[in-house]
Amino acid sequence: MKLSALPEIAALLAAHGQSFAEQGNAVSVQVIGDYYVYSRNRFNRWMRLLDHLESGGETTASADGTRGVRIESGIPLIREVSEQILINEMLARVWTILLIAQDRHRGCSDSEALATNVLLGHQALRRRLLRLCRSEELVDSEFSLRIEHLRRETEVWTDILCCPFMKRYDLWSFACDEEDARDYFRQRQERCALDSDSAAWVAMLGGLRDSFSEVDQTAVLVAQDDVRIIRLMASCFPASCTEINWLTARLPLGV
Repeated sequence: MKLSALPEIAALLAAHGQSFAEQGNAVSVQVIGDYYVYSRNRFNRWMRLLDHLESGGETTASADGTRGVRIESGIPLIREVSEQILINEMLARVWTILLIAQDRHRGCSDSEALATNVLLGHQALRRRLLRLCRSEELVDSEFSLRIEHLRRETEVWTDILCCPFMKRYDLWSFACDEEDARDYFRQRQERCALDSDSAAWVAMLGGLRDSFSEVDQTAVLVAQDDVRIIRLMASCFPASCTEINWLTARLPLGV
């Protein structure tokens, strides 16, 4: 699975977010614990890769950071890591908002602490990455502009997808930009989470795909720990969310 599929997965989770929040069975403690462990392992992998880049190491690498050069793709390591961290944060923020929305719907806070902790760790990684991408000694200006554009696209789309939940459950503090998120909500014709069968969903999906078309042109793949996290997220949705079930069936086996 290519990394460019992740924004669409985030949109799909958000489209079924209200069903997720209102379902009878809450996300289990086991699932939250597994999510934390998988995310911690991924955090450690990215930290090793950022350490490697900051120390002036090789510019291309394998997805798990264990080898110096990825011969089959030759993608610059800094681009691969940048796209992985920025796009995965979009998925992590959507998931965090949905978990807390479910908590609020049930009148509890079972998931909030760990989910927020994972998101804060991801944000710390992103800040470190962006400092690296703005270093004139390590990257050129064209690359810096490309990464800045990707950062902005992930933020805008996250807030567009999640603004109905922010409004309904008072989760504005989880917006990438609260003022923009409130504005997106005011502009929405449908003041609720998108229905994946609606015309608005089709139009929005087309815009989202266009926004991440440059990522789609590269051969960056979703890492194994990302697949585990996506599979875990998908397993928590009601059986009636057929698109989510279809997504799970598409994920690589043996992960």
